[in-house]
Parts: sequence; structure tokens; C-alpha cells
Amino acid sequence: MTKQQKSLVEQGRNMMGKYGGFSFGGQQPSGVNPYRQMAVCTTFPNGAKSAILLTFDVEGCYSNGVGDEAKEVANYKRICEKIQRCGITATFCVVGQMAEDYGPEFVNRMLDSGCEVASHGYWHDLDRAFDEDKIYAGQYGPEVNAEQVKRGVEAIEKIKSGTVNGFRLPYGYFNEFSYQAIEEVGLKWTSHVGIDDFVVPGQGYGPMPFRMQLGAKIYDMVEIPMDSQTYDWSVLVADEKANTTFVDAARAYCESRGIEFNRTPAGAVRIWKQRISDAIEQQSIFTFLCHPINLVTESEKWDDAVEEFLFPVIEYLGQLYQQDKIWVCTCNELADFYKTEMKSENTNVQ
Repeated sequence: MTKQQKSLVEQGRNMMGKYGGFSFGGQQPSGVNPYRQMAVCTTFPNGAKSAILLTFDVEGCYSNGVGDEAKEVANYKRICEKIQRCGITATFCVVGQMAEDYGPEFVNRMLDSGCEVASHGYWHDLDRAFDEDKIYAGQYGPEVNAEQVKRGVEAIEKIKSGTVNGFRLPYGYFNEFSYQAIEEVGLKWTSHVGIDDFVVPGQGYGPMPFRMQLGAKIYDMVEIPMDSQTYDWSVLVADEKANTTFVDAARAYCESRGIEFNRTPAGAVRIWKQRISDAIEQQSIFTFLCHPINLVTESEKWDDAVEEFLFPVIEYLGQLYQQDKIWVCTCNELADFYKTEMKSENTNVQ
């Protein structure tokens, strides 16, 4: 299996640094301790008992995504229009190189829809730029992490200054040098660790935001855990042999909730609606992760995955939001809410 074809589920720890690692696929990053985690049963704006974040990793084929990149880019117009019509917002984490290559119109269509644009790093695969024996930012030292973070932010800020408040590193692979670099550019939030523990029980950090502690160092930015095991890749396009862990995690989730596991857009909608129901019942937060490059893959199982998978979920989120059953927010809005909550309500600290 070549580097481009291998599974995303890596077994290695950091090649540099003492803390961090790869959170996806049931792995436990080294030295991570949630600090001041917000409690469940927090009341959100408009009296909502649950907060839902819709996030997109905008990375085209700059990584190992599969699909037609030109179709993906064209899809952002109708995705943003759909989000705006449904009266909600989302967070788009954009790879810096992609922002540069497709320019202001590409980024501004997301901002003009009222959504947040954050950084997904400058390079998605650092090995192509630095060292073929290393892959993710968490395997590099301070210099490379600083360049990855700074250039990733600058690529978007050159299009519209004051835009970037948060950072999600590719694959959620990080170390203390990653967080040092993010801290130095003054961002509010990160989103690198997984919620779930369907692969390895006890691995997940739960859905509630916290401040990241790596070793003895506590960082001021808000860490927003995300779903890394039942998202669109595992249900729609992951190869069951190369990415067995993701597919098995989605299957295990379906079995735990008594719903049909079906690797089609309709099957993915069932999973995501169940995830929303879980968050409402548990009075907690849930952060979706979607890769639009995967929604342009062709299959006999669907005609248009954007129409059949993503749009029904956006419509459902809009309906629940209008009914004040959930608060649909951006990562930046949640980070602001967390900081306000932590200042005013000491009882919300676990």
C-alpha cells in the first residue's frame, strides 16, 4: 500500500515532541487532559438544551480525498445557499493552498452566507513539502508547525482580514508544537480530538468543549471535540479493507442505537439524525464533520450525495433551530459562549 493509498488510521505516536498524536480511529493522543470542561445540561441561547455544529473540511484533492475537485468547488455555492435559506450557520475549515488557488470568490461565498471560515492548515499532506517519512503536523517540530499554522491563516486573511478565529489541523494530528504555533497567532479555538469511543471504549473525550492541557501546559484556546467515527467518509466512500476501523465504528454505532447500517446517502442521514437526537436527549453538544470532496464521488448507490445526504440534514437542523430545540452555531460562536459561561458560572466546570 503506497503512502497515498494507506489507511488514515495510523498506529504511530509523534516523531517529535512528547504530547499529542492522532485522535481518529480510537487512538489516545499522549498527555492530553481536558481542563475546565463545560458541563452537560448547559442552557444555550434561546433556551435550547443542545448545541449542534456543522463543520466542513474543505480540502479537495490536496489530501487523500476522492472525487472531482472542480465539482466540489462548484458545490459550495449551492451548499452555502442551502445553509442560508435554512437560517443556520456552519464552519468551513479551508486548506490554505486551496484558498490561494481558487481565490477570493471561493472563500467569500462562504463568508457571504454568514458562515465562519477557519484554517485547515496550509498543506494537507506535509510529507509532500518536507519529509516523505513523516506525514502529519504532529510528527514535526516547532519550525514546520509554525509555518503550517501561520501560512494557513495568512492564506485566508489575505482574502479578508479578521476572518480566521480557529484552526483544525489535517487529520486532527497534533503535538505541543502545533498548539504553541496556534497560540502564537492568537486564535480562539481548535478542534482536534474525537468524541467517540466505539472502537476503543474510553477513548473519546465526550462532546463538551474544554481547554487543552498538554503535559503541564494549559492553552487558552477552546478545544471543540468532533465526531471522528460516524462521519461521511465511513458511511459513503471509505474502502472497507483500507479503512475498516471507520466502517466498523459506524456499524457499531448503528447497532448500539438499533438503526440500519446502510452505506448510502439515506443511511448516512439516518445516522446523523440519530446523532442529533442523542445530543438533544443528553442535553449536550455535537460537532459534525463533513468532507464535501467525498460528496462528489460517483456510485450506483446514489445520484447526487449533496442532495440526498447533506441537504436533508441541513433542512432538519434548520427546522429544529427554528423550534428552539437546538442552537446551531459556528465554532467561533461556541468558543465565545464557552468563555462567557466559564467566567459567569463556576458550577459549569467539571
